[in-house]
This record gives sequence, structure tokens and C-alpha cells, in this order.
Amino acid sequence: MNRNIKTSSLTESAMITGILVVIAYLSSFATVLMFFYPTPAIILGKRKGLKYSVLALVASSLIVSMLLGLQTAIMFTIMYTPLAIALTYGVCKDEDANKTILFGAAAYMISFLVFILLLNTIMGINFIERLAEMYEQSFAMTRDLLSDAPGSLRTEQMESMVENIDEMAPLMNFMVTNLFPAIMIVASVATSYINYIIASKFSRRFSLNIKQHEGIGHFSFPRNFIIAMAGLLLLSFLLSALDINVEIIQLNLFIIVFVAMILQGFAVLKFFIDRSNFGKVIKTILLVMVVYMSIYFSPIYAIVGLIDLTINLRRINKAV
Repeated sequence: MNRNIKTSSLTESAMITGILVVIAYLSSFATVLMFFYPTPAIILGKRKGLKYSVLALVASSLIVSMLLGLQTAIMFTIMYTPLAIALTYGVCKDEDANKTILFGAAAYMISFLVFILLLNTIMGINFIERLAEMYEQSFAMTRDLLSDAPGSLRTEQMESMVENIDEMAPLMNFMVTNLFPAIMIVASVATSYINYIIASKFSRRFSLNIKQHEGIGHFSFPRNFIIAMAGLLLLSFLLSALDINVEIIQLNLFIIVFVAMILQGFAVLKFFIDRSNFGKVIKTILLVMVVYMSIYFSPIYAIVGLIDLTINLRRINKAV
């Protein structure tokens, strides 16, 4: 009986390994697919256990190295395998959804840093500079394409696009070179959250009990989040007194707090929309309006989030 169970587990691990290899291969054509690489491993881990999930991930890395090259295998192994293991661990331990997502986000951030350091150490590639160059070349190519358009095709809208590109290029360069830590944190949380949500949705098809996330409306940062950020900001001022340039650190701290409070404010608004007596259609319209207006009213959202974090507008006690 035990031998049959073990054979079944190994068979499923082999199937998931094949799916992981296919995702890695398709990522060569559609880069966005690589962000969903951990999802099959999470499902396998919940079905058969963490060790079989790790086995599938290791086997996938070996096969990818043989089929797609060592560089591709290293990228998936370093960046996405720890994320998959962290999320699978939280799911197998039946941890709270927010806590599991936090595990994954922390693993992804550490993996990203290790990957950047390896690129710099082994291949001599400065990841941030290379990323900035890539965006700069992309903007330059788009601008040249629009500028070289025949006179008969040039319109005021096209001229406006060229001007927007000229304004956006230096802004994007500044963001990539100076705000990369904040961007990385936001991207890590988003990647972990998306993989958890997809895995929890698919788990229903396999009659698995992965805790469903209550939704962004019940999300909240810890009450001491602002205190922690204020402490880091104070530390940066103390370092500046020692003639250490901390402007970039302070800027990233501000961006992290600002984005966090926007998220908290959006959670508050969604919570009250969900609790309202409006019909489903009206709620959907209101939610779309809230998402759209976040571009223009982000400071107001941040203020709402800060107020909620201070006096708990939603009267919920759960936090990440």
C-alpha cells in the first residue's frame, strides 16, 4: 500500500516537473509566464507534501539546464524556486494566507538580491545599470520611430507622444536607478500574492483545502508598521550626521511608506464598498472608479490608510 502511495506521489511529481519545464520554455517567448512558475509546485506540495514539491523543482532546474542552458536554469533556480518553496511551506503548514504571502515575498526579495549579486560577481553585469540602459534604448527607439514617420502621417497626437516620451525617459531612468529597492519590495509582494491567489483558486478543482484569502478589503499592515518605518527614517538621519549620503535610503523609505499607505487606503475603501447595500453591478462600478481614481487621488488614499492604521476604521484585528 505504502509502495503504491509512493509511486503515485513520484508520478505526480514527474508530471509537475514536466509542467514546470514547459512554463520555463514558454517564458522564453512570453516573459510574464515565469512569474507563475511556482504555482504548480504549490499545488503538488499541498497534495503530496513539501518534499515532493522540492523534488519536482530540483528536477525541473536540472532539465531546464540541459534544454535551455545553464543561465536560464540559474535564473529559475535562484529567483523562483525559493519563492515556490516558501509559499508551499506556508500552505502545507496551513498558515494564514497573509502570513504565507509574506513568506513568499521575503523569499523572493532575498532571491532577487542574490541573483543581482551573482550577475555582478560572476558575469560583471550591473543589473540596475543594464535595466536603465534597456529602458533608455526602448524609449529612444520609440521616439525615433515616431519622429521618422512621413509628414503625411504625423499628427498632433503623435507630436504629443514624442514630447511625453522625452519627459518620461529621464523619469524612468531616475526611478530605476534610485527607487529600485522600493520597486523590488512592491514587486515581491505582488508576485507572491498572485501565485498564492492562483494556487488557492486551482486547489478547489483538486478538492484541496488551501486557505482562501479574504480579499484586499481585509488586508492591514501591523499597527507598529509606521513606528518601524519612522525608526528606520530616524536611523537614516543619524547616519547623515556622520556625513554618510542617505538621501537614496530616505527616498526609498518614503516611497515604501507612501505605497503601503495607498494600499491600506484602497483596502479601506474596498472594505466599505463590500459592506454596502448596493447591488453587485454598482459595487463593481464603484470599485473600478476607486482603482481608476487612485492615479489622481493617491495622496488622499494614503491619508485614509494612515488614519485606518491609527484608529482602525474597519474595526478588524487581523494584520499581516
